[in-house]
Amino acid sequence: MNKTVKMILVGVLLLAGSPASRAGGTHFLVEPYTGMAFNLGYSSENAFGLESGAVLAVGGKFKGFPPRFYAYFRASQAFFGEDDVYVSSRAANVSVCREVRALMGGVRVVIPLWWELRLYLEVGGGQLFTDSHYREPGYSFGYSEKFGAVELGTGLNLRLFRWLSLGLVIDYTFVAEPEHGDLIATVLGEADRGSQPGWLRTVATLGLHF
Repeated sequence: MNKTVKMILVGVLLLAGSPASRAGGTHFLVEPYTGMAFNLGYSSENAFGLESGAVLAVGGKFKGFPPRFYAYFRASQAFFGEDDVYVSSRAANVSVCREVRALMGGVRVVIPLWWELRLYLEVGGGQLFTDSHYREPGYSFGYSEKFGAVELGTGLNLRLFRWLSLGLVIDYTFVAEPEHGDLIATVLGEADRGSQPGWLRTVATLGLHF
């Protein structure tokens, strides 16, 4: 480990232990984030995408009880880009592009672990809006869908100052409706026709506390 890296780590630890970071809690949170999204519902396609969004939350704690509770609202967008898929049954090279937007709300519990390190636990629900596009030589189509969904998340957060924190969150979102078939998955000949879509995301967060 070189000298520069050591200095950075020492600086972060000093900030985390500063009186400002150990001051009383706040009630409002604005948390922009960005990171990776993984498409788990369509087996023939590339699973990797990019996601960005923001969380707005309000909450507090009970006197003498360490965990803090927040009601949150999250808006996000995940883009999976253009994926080339080979369909052996037709000996065709096709292109698939998907985009997922989410409006979700729920409850976040923040549990102190050690020093200024905290554990996140989240559960929520809301709506997913998807845009899907398919193209092969001489043929193309696109469609939009809306789903009711549930999300479960966990993560770690480091409070640097009373007003600033950094975090890492892992979240799984799944469709909370009766199984259905996806048109592109059906055209690609997937065995389950994409009937159980789900998304996993790993994102870095920047928390602004008020």
